[in-house]
Amino acid sequence: MPDIDTPYGKVDAEALQALQEAFDTFAILRVLDQLDAIRARCCDPAGLQDDLLRLHGMAHTVINGAALSCSTTGPTLVDQADAIVEELDDWILLFRQAVQVLRQLESLRPGDER
Repeated sequence: MPDIDTPYGKVDAEALQALQEAFDTFAILRVLDQLDAIRARCCDPAGLQDDLLRLHGMAHTVINGAALSCSTTGPTLVDQADAIVEELDDWILLFRQAVQVLRQLESLRPGDER
């Protein structure tokens, strides 16, 4: 099938037809919602940045023998690291899912640009 012109450039007509039948454009908005939740978690005062700073302080004390720089109450060094790793693993999964959603739109690339 030939390429066709759209208001946003040429696209592969066959890929367009397939996406019109199966692609949920609201999936892009769901990606946006997930990204916004991650952004909030990264930037909140009690977010990932603070968790990493606390982990650094704990590791710096335990590994380098530095003076205490944060409270000794709360999660242990290992628990703090585990929680951060688990959260980052969850984000990686969300980003991979987002890439899968958005990659479908690459099929619209016109034949002469492949």
